[in-house]
Amino acid sequence: IKLRPFTGDVTIGDDDDTTLTLTNGMAPFELLPVAGAFIGSKSFVAHTGAIDASQGTAEMSWEVYIGPSGGVISFAAYASLYAPRDVCEFSIDGVPQVIIATFSDDWETHQVAVGAGKHELKWKLIKNFAGLNTAIIDDVDVPSGYQGYVKIDGINLEDNSVTHVVDEEVMIAAVGEVANTMPTTTVATTTTTSKPITTTTTKATTTSTTTTEEPTTTVAPTIAFVECPSDLFSVEGLPGCCVEDPSYLGDGACDPRAPYNTEECAFDLGDCCHETCNSDSAYGCKTKEGGEYGPFGFFCLDPRFGKMDEKKCQVENLEWIGDGGCDTAGGYNTPECGWDGGDCCEDTCDSEYAFYPCGANQAYVCMDPSVVNKETKSDSPFSFQDGFESGVFDPLHWDVDDGDAEWKIDDSKPAAEGNYYISARTGDISLDFGTAKLKHGIQSFGGGVLSFDIQALVQIPFDDLIIMIDDDVVAEFSSTTTGWERQELDIPTGPHLVQWIHRKNPSNMLEADLKLFGYPDEGVTMIDNIAFQPS
Repeated sequence: IKLRPFTGDVTIGDDDDTTLTLTNGMAPFELLPVAGAFIGSKSFVAHTGAIDASQGTAEMSWEVYIGPSGGVISFAAYASLYAPRDVCEFSIDGVPQVIIATFSDDWETHQVAVGAGKHELKWKLIKNFAGLNTAIIDDVDVPSGYQGYVKIDGINLEDNSVTHVVDEEVMIAAVGEVANTMPTTTVATTTTTSKPITTTTTKATTTSTTTTEEPTTTVAPTIAFVECPSDLFSVEGLPGCCVEDPSYLGDGACDPRAPYNTEECAFDLGDCCHETCNSDSAYGCKTKEGGEYGPFGFFCLDPRFGKMDEKKCQVENLEWIGDGGCDTAGGYNTPECGWDGGDCCEDTCDSEYAFYPCGANQAYVCMDPSVVNKETKSDSPFSFQDGFESGVFDPLHWDVDDGDAEWKIDDSKPAAEGNYYISARTGDISLDFGTAKLKHGIQSFGGGVLSFDIQALVQIPFDDLIIMIDDDVVAEFSSTTTGWERQELDIPTGPHLVQWIHRKNPSNMLEADLKLFGYPDEGVTMIDNIAFQPS
């Protein structure tokens, strides 16, 4: 098993244009000579004018691996920006940490704590971050001297951990060696063990299985007595690793608790993470329901691969984490427990390593923002507005093609404001009892208010409009409104999917029965000026 080293302490040098990824957005960051650079003679620079769209980004990112004690990222910024035209955002794993929205008088330094584990650090210059129409942006009076750029310099990463980096050319503790007998030692040992899992309860939704390990062979790192308590053995090649039975290390079954699943013992010698578990070991990492052993789960504490918080993930059965079954009660489906080790989202449940079939016995209840945001096209937790004056749907914000007909940009009637609005028409829905769906995702740390202008020219039983937040109907329009009306919806904390659904024949009546109600004008729903304001 090879452990990749932590990123460690790194200072981005004056000529270093390879450590960071500079071209993720619609325009690049560039390492350029800068008069008055913060350090040296060059800085990373991005210009709003280089973003060839009414709304977009220039991005610069860095993937880092931070040790168990966390670290600090620091950098200096100098900006000629003016919101809402443009802002600069620094984020960690997509969560904003620093926002720069005004002119800089001088270089400003920022320091942000970074937790243990794998992270994406990102500097993002955002053009028209609120999604305003072009006419509004053009009317913004910018201060004298505005140029629309940001400069980043002096990037420095400090890791607080005392790392134990393993040489990449060296295999740890000879995991592949199978020992039938223990080496000669003055310490009394045995070579076969019974290894009961500490779980005292079983899942109600699954069949009962034995959780006792009785390996036919023992994967045994060499024992060496090195300053461990009298009832524990030290392990050669793993300084500070003191355990009751070294044969449990690297056997392909995760021992999720200390002292095995610790940095000193290489996190059970790799057993507790998919990336490091040795498939050629005694248990092979992939025990399945119906077999003789398991579940063992994957309580992955190695910060290179997992995002578990050992201190905050206080659950009764650590073996349930990463076992394939979504545990919705008891604190498992939380960020501290890695969203039950990925079990609760279809995109993250790993069927190859799961003990139970993913999603079969326990339904997915996906709350991981990184998955929900991708599926719902969620916006950042900042204010958002779209008046559709660009004449096109921004695919980063809107999903319009999930129904039987699409919503369209329209200017055939007077808009609530400006020239354009969006509309869904009953006549475009070919299927009886069909729909046209408009979807928008919101990720909010503290909730907020979603507002919009609406004019609904609908009439039950022929057509109507419903608005849903996730699975709940929160508003319904079943008769024609008189002109444009401003509506507001309260958005709770967290990731949510909002849908405006124009429905044809929502009661699914027979055509003969519908004729008894006459022949109404064509139904149409019109929406304009959708805006989200966080609390």
